[in-house]
Amino acid sequence: MHKPVLGIVGGVGPLATAYFMEAIIKKTPAARDQDNIPMIVFNDPQIPDRTAYILDHEMPDPQPEMVKVARWLEDAGADYLAIPCNTAHYFYDAIASSVGVPVLNIMSETARRISRTIGTGGTVGLMATDGTIESGVFQGYFREAGLETMTPGDDDRRTLMSLIYDCVKANRPYDADEFLGVVRRLRDAGCDAVVVGCTELSVIFQDLRERPDYLFDSLDILAGRCVELYLDAREAGGMVEM
Repeated sequence: MHKPVLGIVGGVGPLATAYFMEAIIKKTPAARDQDNIPMIVFNDPQIPDRTAYILDHEMPDPQPEMVKVARWLEDAGADYLAIPCNTAHYFYDAIASSVGVPVLNIMSETARRISRTIGTGGTVGLMATDGTIESGVFQGYFREAGLETMTPGDDDRRTLMSLIYDCVKANRPYDADEFLGVVRRLRDAGCDAVVVGCTELSVIFQDLRERPDYLFDSLDILAGRCVELYLDAREAGGMVEM
């Protein structure tokens, strides 16, 4: 029986990719090595910064490199793809249309999960890069799912960008209390749920000892969906259908 192979467009960023793989392995019901999901990972940290381009189109465009990686993964034998980077989903349509295999969408999966949990009409606090927030892409998926979006204030956005770029991406220590402070302020402002909408922030989320039940991690949700699709496809004979 063919076991579907997951292709990961990685390196955006590198540590988030490693945490994503770990989350997939931990979510897989495996009693032995052979029960785990076959994965091909192209960890390409040379892909230009997504936020920089979204905020200023004079900066290097990451789309051609991400498309190249997606095609390489398909040619290498991947049956479906995942991109463990929220901001990269600004380019989702171009990437998905460049390959003939399914490409999961971290934003639509997250919006769907939260909508099922809190119901339509709820408000979601979005913790993300400036690029993700300014692009409005995540907000669009929440709107389609019947959810309103609240974004952090300017000071908290600066805090998040520092945690992402000065700490996690720079492989330097971070202050989890700063992260949780933004979470609490969004909750106090009236959010029914708060989403970790950047996979560098997911690194912090994954390291938390205790997590509020209203806090949802997009990387964790994407990892769970990768496992679900794998198990369904394995039972159906190997074809991945989204």
